[in-house]
Amino acid sequence: MRLPFFPLHVVLFPHLPLPLHIFEERYRAMTRDLLADGSPWAGRFVIGNGGNDEPPERGAVGTVAEVRRAERFADGRWALVVVGAERVSLGVVDQSGPYALIEVEQLPESVGDPMTAGRLLPQVQTALDAYLDTVKRFVASAASVGRETQEITDVAASLDEVLKPIRLPDDPLAASYAVAGVLQIELSRKQQLLELPDGATRLEAELKMLRREARLLADGAMPPISRDDLRYHPN
Repeated sequence: MRLPFFPLHVVLFPHLPLPLHIFEERYRAMTRDLLADGSPWAGRFVIGNGGNDEPPERGAVGTVAEVRRAERFADGRWALVVVGAERVSLGVVDQSGPYALIEVEQLPESVGDPMTAGRLLPQVQTALDAYLDTVKRFVASAASVGRETQEITDVAASLDEVLKPIRLPDDPLAASYAVAGVLQIELSRKQQLLELPDGATRLEAELKMLRREARLLADGAMPPISRDDLRYHPN
């Protein structure tokens, strides 16, 4: 496939949504073409981890995004909500036009070993529940420092709304992507999860990550984040 390419310091997983603010002229043009009647792109483009002037490494893994909602502002900016459609292997980038195009190859999707996946799924659900509870306690504790009682109550109520219990899908592959989207970890480790070949392998890695992150937060420690994961892209 040949699709428009949007390099971002973000990892998009299949089935999961991502809001985007489009304001650079090249991506305004891309969005107009994506949404035009009869567009050859049909609202689909590729998101890969990188920068505007840094072509991705050949064979790196990205995700095809589909535009699900679009709002255009009076000044030409766009607010988009996209959803990950499928993983792809990134190829040659063509930057001769108003925005980059990239050759990509669809990657196979597999549950992996079904017995392993079936065994892991309830363990991951339990670990996810514990992780979210630990995140909630950690944030509430951090927010309580120097705050009045009512402020602490308001923070706790907000956390209850945002960090609701998550019931994972019965499909191990979909569940593996759901967990990957919830985990608050470095981009480099999210990218590693995206690149894993099947759902069972991804669930196994996520089980270890959930337990590790919960332990760190319970001990009052923030997970270590490398300098490469602290980059920001305004889109």
